[in-house]
Amino acid sequence: MPDTLLRMALYVSLVLIVPGPTNTLLLSSGLKVGVRRTSPLIAAEALGYVLGIALWGFVLSAVSADRPWLPMGIKLIASAYIVYLAAKIWRQNKALQHVTASPVSFRDMFFTTLMNPKALLFASTLFPLEAFQSAQYFAWTIASFLVVLVPIAVGWSYLGVLLTARRSWAPHTPTLLRGAALVLLAFSGTLMYSVLAR
Repeated sequence: MPDTLLRMALYVSLVLIVPGPTNTLLLSSGLKVGVRRTSPLIAAEALGYVLGIALWGFVLSAVSADRPWLPMGIKLIASAYIVYLAAKIWRQNKALQHVTASPVSFRDMFFTTLMNPKALLFASTLFPLEAFQSAQYFAWTIASFLVVLVPIAVGWSYLGVLLTARRSWAPHTPTLLRGAALVLLAFSGTLMYSVLAR
């Protein structure tokens, strides 16, 4: 179990760290109110992901019992989604200083995270299947997920604070985003290979 959870945590961190709607809200809140006042939003993100992953995971686990092809099909779709994310990040030419610093509510963060396609990706591809067959394993998996999620969320809100304090760093963010896109492409290739090599 520890090896499986470590591998899952690594892949989850690669997906969580890339820009998306949730991370953009954290960045925006960090720009506006700082890290400390953004912390309730991190709780909202955690709650949204846990609920979304649980819903997707338990539904897919029940449905795929009669359809063994379903998990493989979802992995291929997830791989294509990751390629889409990578392409979107690669084309993002605007530096992060152009993100608007509007107030973000707990509810906004919760629903944005709950509807985030990453929750489906985590449940269908990155979480071990056993997590949705045992309450104890699910608890361990969610705990591992949260150990990865919280520092990344704090990092995104802290990035907002840094961009407020050091405007000279902001123009270099497109290069950083392209590096993240390449990492996502490599991850997508690994995921696709795991399906096609069977």
